Amino acid sequence: MSELEKLRQEALEFEMQGKISLAIKKLTQALEEVPDQFDLRVKLGELYYVLGDIKNSINEFETVIKSKPDYTFALYRLGISYFRATRFIDAIKMFHHINSIEPELYMSSYWEGLAHYHRGQFQQSIEAYRRLTEHSPNSTLGYYQLAIVYKASGKYEEAIDCLREILKEDPKIVSANYHLALAYLGVDNQDYAIKYLKKVLELDPEHVDARQKLRMLTDSDDLYTFEVPPL
Repeated sequence: MSELEKLRQEALEFEMQGKISLAIKKLTQALEEVPDQFDLRVKLGELYYVLGDIKNSINEFETVIKSKPDYTFALYRLGISYFRATRFIDAIKMFHHINSIEPELYMSSYWEGLAHYHRGQFQQSIEAYRRLTEHSPNSTLGYYQLAIVYKASGKYEEAIDCLREILKEDPKIVSANYHLALAYLGVDNQDYAIKYLKKVLELDPEHVDARQKLRMLTDSDDLYTFEVPPL
């Protein structure tokens, strides 16, 4: 076994044991010998990310793409690291670039949408999540995030449509039921809001926000005080 392979194997073993700092040390040693081993540098960037050292994570991924500008996986990980560092504009640019060169990597649209959302750019966020759902029509995550942005931007009817589609597949998703209740409040449909708040509390009796909102709407802690029409 070569010295490079030995260091690589030791780094992997330390990573599997959760000894991230030691794994980083071994990969750093390996890269001192062969700095152009980009797969090792990407792994090093990932380990820095796991450790919460986002600055060094970004440095490693940026080093890779300087030499391999279309290395999609490194671009993707760099975009996520930018997002973690709240460098949302840089993250958006990175994910938009990925979409232009490899549109089938649909999760880049997820992160782009999230970065736009954190900047309050709701329409751009909606467009990113629409791309995600077009490429992956069964993406519950995509429809969920799209619904959240619709709701945040006051497009309650669109949010309701997305959330009800999700709940057709799995009616026990607590967060989807809760946000659907809020969306119905947005269109002044109190009966359905109460129904879905009750559903939330059936699934999660400790959901404080749902209980508070139900109390506000009904002036009661009794989940069965009001009969509401079925959907």
